[in-house]
Amino acid sequence: MKRSLSQVMLSFMLVALASCGFHLRGAADIPDSLKTMYVQGVDLNSGLGRELRLSLTRNGVNVVTDYQDDAAVLTIIENNIERRVLSVGSDAKVSEYELFGTAKFTIADSQGQLLTEQQEVHASRSLQFDQDQVLGKVEEAQLLRDQINQQMVQSILRRLSVLK
Repeated sequence: MKRSLSQVMLSFMLVALASCGFHLRGAADIPDSLKTMYVQGVDLNSGLGRELRLSLTRNGVNVVTDYQDDAAVLTIIENNIERRVLSVGSDAKVSEYELFGTAKFTIADSQGQLLTEQQEVHASRSLQFDQDQVLGKVEEAQLLRDQINQQMVQSILRRLSVLK
């Protein structure tokens, strides 16, 4: 009796989860017209470009390294991560920074028609800073930059998934 009750509850939870529109993070429904894409304006082997290439590939998009006539074109116009002072301690030294990332992009179909005007995505993270742990904070800042790039790529994918 307990086993059948637990199976019914498990089935009910799975149906409820499926009906609420839950999708795994990173899963985007990219339109068929964008299934072959050329990305320009960013290095595809580091930073935002690498995350973008990996995420597009995971979502069934063939990212080509050279321009092709039948490929959509994603142009990264601007990509930067800035460091801003967020707070200063009583000794007048910086105690916290904010890392703020911005990426601007456009997308054109295979005929060269712009599918969107220039879009902009943002992401930010805060970083506690300690003068006594500079090497550790450099590593932490790099991890936060990676997270910012991942968040911006997820925002770009969501915007691509609404295009038809």
